[in-house]
Amino acid sequence: MNKIFIEAQNKATPECNFLKAILDMYFPDKETDFICIGGVGNLFNESNVNQMHQAQIEGNQVVVLVDADTIAKGYGYKKRKADMDNSLTVNNISFPYFIYPNNRDDGEVEVLMESAARRDLHSIFFDCFEDYEKCVSGVRDEQGQPLYNTPNLKGKLHTYMNAQKLSSRLRTKLGSGDWLFNKKEYWNLDVEALQPLKDFFAQNLK
Repeated sequence: MNKIFIEAQNKATPECNFLKAILDMYFPDKETDFICIGGVGNLFNESNVNQMHQAQIEGNQVVVLVDADTIAKGYGYKKRKADMDNSLTVNNISFPYFIYPNNRDDGEVEVLMESAARRDLHSIFFDCFEDYEKCVSGVRDEQGQPLYNTPNLKGKLHTYMNAQKLSSRLRTKLGSGDWLFNKKEYWNLDVEALQPLKDFFAQNLK
């Protein structure tokens, strides 16, 4: 069994469903269980560390996936990796980990999702949405501050899926974090940007 620790609050989230789609497509023989920690800040709390140790004692493989985030948010790949390595030493535990988006650059899991979105089939949506982002971000109040919030990447991708003409059955799935990542008309999981993550799974899943 592979115990995969992720930042998501629960399994009804886009991150969890995105990973499930990749694993189902490329690693269907691997037995996996997601442990949702509710943010990277909780990764090394006592409960999670004990759970990791117990899983390893029982012969399970523990792997961890976290966002690099950005320097603007106080992190970025280099700082995240340094924090991870230090925390492994402090907590006397060892496990393979992957830092989104590619174990090299700043960013988060949504960077990979955007890379997989079928811009080739839905270029009009992305062109219109990005024009909207530019327009909204340029509006200022009397003090010169932004008047509106610009949607983050997660908001953009959520809008992308909400804009699709879906049956009521499929639309219901969106509310539970299932953005239909297994549907090739919306997502291409073969894109090169996903290869580092697939390589990590290939090397570290039992």
